[in-house]
Amino acid sequence: MGWLIMGGALLLGSASGVQAQTPTSCDTSFAQAQEAYYAAEFEAAVARLRPCAQERTLPDSVRTRMYRLLGFVYLGQNDETAARRAVESLLDLQPEYAPDPAQDRPDFVALVEQAKKRRRARAEAQEDENRRWLRWTLGAAAAALGTAAVLLIGGDDSGDGSEPLSPPPPPPE
Repeated sequence: MGWLIMGGALLLGSASGVQAQTPTSCDTSFAQAQEAYYAAEFEAAVARLRPCAQERTLPDSVRTRMYRLLGFVYLGQNDETAARRAVESLLDLQPEYAPDPAQDRPDFVALVEQAKKRRRARAEAQEDENRRWLRWTLGAAAAALGTAAVLLIGGDDSGDGSEPLSPPPPPPE
C-alpha cells in the first residue's frame, strides 16, 4: 500500500510539471532567458523561451515577445535557419510586426524584412494562381455555353430535307 501511495505522489508530481505555462511563469522565464542571452548562455535561453512561445493559451503579445528573443538567441548562435523559423512564427502571430532598428539587432531587422518580402511574394503568387484558375474556369464555361448555343440554334440537320453541299469546282488550269 505504501508503494501505491508513493507511486501516486510521484505521478502527481510529474503531472504538475506538464501543466500549461501561466503568464506569470512565462514573465519569469522571459526575464531569465533574457539574462541568459546577455550572458551568451544560449541553450539556457532557448530552454526557457521555447515552452512559453509554443503555449497557445498565452496572449499573442507574450508569445511574440518570446519569439523575438528566440530569434535573437538563434542569431547569437549563428543558426540562421532556426532564427528564420522563430521570425516566421512571430509573423504568424503578428503579420504586421515591425522591428525597431534602434532596439533590435540589425541581422534580426533584416531577417524580419526578408520574411515579410517572402510572404508578400507568396501571397501575390497565390493571387495570380487564383486569377489564372478563375480565367480558366470562366473560359471553359464560356466555351461550353457557346457550344450549347450553337447546338440549340443550329439544331440537328439530319432529316431536314436540305441537300448536301456540292463539291467545290476544280481549280483553273
